[in-house]
Amino acid sequence: MNAHNTYSKVQKETISGRDLEARVIAKASAQLKHLLELPSGPDRERATGDAVRFNLRVWDVFQADWESPNCALAANTRTDLLGLSIYVHKTSLEVLAYGAPEKIKSLINIDDCLATGLSTPVPQPAESASA
Repeated sequence: MNAHNTYSKVQKETISGRDLEARVIAKASAQLKHLLELPSGPDRERATGDAVRFNLRVWDVFQADWESPNCALAANTRTDLLGLSIYVHKTSLEVLAYGAPEKIKSLINIDDCLATGLSTPVPQPAESASA
């Protein structure tokens, strides 16, 4: 096993859940961004299908977590995120049907914002000082 493979294996075993989620949604965003660089034609259509399906799978996992009664997020945050996931699904279908660049950019923006949020450290509550 070479050093790169060893590093990748250790990284996968030690990465936190939030970091992993941020990386996966960033990968989805990168695939969508790549679409905007491709010329029209069969390659772009194939890449569009692949990128949108990957993005939808990622959002399906998030949505399942947000719908779970064990989700640690506040109810209003969950409701907002579930609403956003509905928008992502609807917009994804529009991208598949029409390939509209403005819809792709909308999905990219949402994915990038979510990745940034997941990459931001969660503030820990301050411990009360005992006297």
